Amino acid sequence: MYFLISGEGPTDIGTCRDGRIVCSAENFQKGPMASLIDQIVRHNGMDSIFSHTSRFEFISNGGLSEVATSFKAVPKTIRLPGVKTKKETRYFFNNARALAKIAKGKAESFGQAVVAILFRDSDGTASAGRSRWADQQQSMLDGFAEENFSGGVPMVPKPKSEAWLICALKPAPYQNCAALEDRSGNDNSPNSLKNELARLLPPGGSHDGLCAKIDQGEIQTNRIDMPSFNAFRTRLGEVLGSVPPG
Repeated sequence: MYFLISGEGPTDIGTCRDGRIVCSAENFQKGPMASLIDQIVRHNGMDSIFSHTSRFEFISNGGLSEVATSFKAVPKTIRLPGVKTKKETRYFFNNARALAKIAKGKAESFGQAVVAILFRDSDGTASAGRSRWADQQQSMLDGFAEENFSGGVPMVPKPKSEAWLICALKPAPYQNCAALEDRSGNDNSPNSLKNELARLLPPGGSHDGLCAKIDQGEIQTNRIDMPSFNAFRTRLGEVLGSVPPG
């Protein structure tokens, strides 16, 4: 089984150590979201996604966008966003199409199943409601489907990845975490999730430290109960269960 993941930067999925837009496990500096993915994979009875350097690849947001911009307009189908769809929802759709296209190429080249995970923060305001997140999530699924790729997994925290981590680290961990999804995703808001996460970490705490907490089981993915996280975990479990390990 081959894992292909894409994120927004070093503070979520991670980044290539040498600044390239694409890299394998040996050149990948993982972020907390990559550690969450890995823990769920291991909970499903599989080896770490980083244990086989030839079975993992990261592609940056910029690298994926280069592929997405090469697409010609697709004839409207029942899966495509309507003409009134917001620009950011089309962005999610096109990014999923691009990742699916790359994943299918990997599957053909390596002769094994590919699991493609696309991370994007929802970043909604508190007033945006759940409809924005649901549209973004569905747009990714539609983008994967447009390329006839069944191994795609949307990873869309609501409103952003800090909420998932705060759930596990707050004074009453794992309790009433769904309420975090109603918070603003604006880092400039007075009660921003980014600042709250920083306060919950020890002085000098880093994203490497967060990864260590996840890797060592101090943060437990099976205890996080939030609609956006549950959707990601469920979809990843379905995909992992539907393809041969290879």
